[in-house]
Amino acid sequence: MTRGVPRAGARSGQLRRIAERRARAGRAAGQRPRAPLGARRPGYRPRAPERTGGAAAGTGPAAGPEGWAQRAGLLATLLPGLTAVATLVFTWVSVTQVSEELTISEQGQIADRYDKAIERLDDDSVNIRRGAIFSLQGIMEDSPRKQPAVIDDLSQYIRTHAAKKVTSAQKAPDIQAALSVLGQRDPAHDGDRAIDLRGVQLADVDLKGADLSGALLADAVFSRGDLGGTKLSGADLRGAALRRTILRGADLSRANLYKTDLREADLTEADLRGADVTGAELAGAGLADVRVDGATEWTGAHRPEEDLPTATATPVPPDRTTSTPASERSRGDAT
Repeated sequence: MTRGVPRAGARSGQLRRIAERRARAGRAAGQRPRAPLGARRPGYRPRAPERTGGAAAGTGPAAGPEGWAQRAGLLATLLPGLTAVATLVFTWVSVTQVSEELTISEQGQIADRYDKAIERLDDDSVNIRRGAIFSLQGIMEDSPRKQPAVIDDLSQYIRTHAAKKVTSAQKAPDIQAALSVLGQRDPAHDGDRAIDLRGVQLADVDLKGADLSGALLADAVFSRGDLGGTKLSGADLRGAALRRTILRGADLSRANLYKTDLREADLTEADLRGADVTGAELAGAGLADVRVDGATEWTGAHRPEEDLPTATATPVPPDRTTSTPASERSRGDAT
C-alpha cells in the first residue's frame, strides 16, 4: 500500500475521536469537559484564566483565609487609635457640659450675692451697709456684666443718703466707701451707664486718683474735698460747688464747668484743655501751671486777679475711651 496524502476529513475525524476519549476520561475523573480540539484561527491565542486566590484576589469575602487575617491585623492596629479618638470626643463633650454647668452655677451664686447685698444696703447698721457696698465691689470684679447695675445702685445710695444737707464723708464711712468703690471701678465695663451724683451734698470727700470720667455731678457739693489727680474728663460739673477743694493735677479736659464754684480751689497743674469754664467762680483759685488750649472757654469767668491762663501749644487729644453723651447734651443745654 502506497502512502499518499491523507483524505480531507481523516485528520479532523481523528482529532474528534481523541477529544471524545479525553472527555469520557474527564467525566470519569469528575472534571469539566474541555472544548473540542480543532484548528486554531490565525493569530488566535487562548486567554489565560483569571486568578481567584492570593494577594491579587482583592479584599472581598472571597479573599480567603489570608485576606481575613490581613483584615484582622489592620483592625487590631487601628483599634487603639479609634479608642483614643472616642475617648477624646467623650472628654471634650464632658468638659463642655461641666463648663456650662459651672457657668450657670456661678451666675446663680452671683445673683444670690447681689440680692443679699442689695438687701443689706437698707440695714440700720452702718457697718453692715458698708460691708454690702464692698460686696457689690467684689461682684463687679467677678462679673463685669453686673457693673452697670452696681453703678446705678451705688449712685442711688449716695444720692439718697447725702442729698438733703451737707454731710461730711468723714462722718459717713458708708458713703465714703461707696464713692471709693465707684472711683476704683474699671470704666471699660460701664457700658452706657454713667455715675450719677447730681445734687449730692458732701464735704471732706477723699477721691484722690479716682476715675469719675463722664460722671454726672451737676449741682453737686464737694467742698473741701481731696480730688487730687482725679479723672474728671468729660464730666458734667455745671453749678457744682468745689470751693476749697484740692484738684491738683486733676484731669478736667472737656469737662463742663459752667458756673462752677471753684473759689479757693487748688487747680495747680490741672488739665483744663477743651473745658468749658464759662461763668465759673475762680476767685482765689490756684491756677499755677494749668494746662489750657484754644478750646478752653473762659467767657464770663469771674477772676478778680485777672490772671487767667493762656492757651498752651498742645491741644487736648480726643477722648476715645470714655463715652460721655450726657456731658455733651449738658454742654448743649448750657449754651
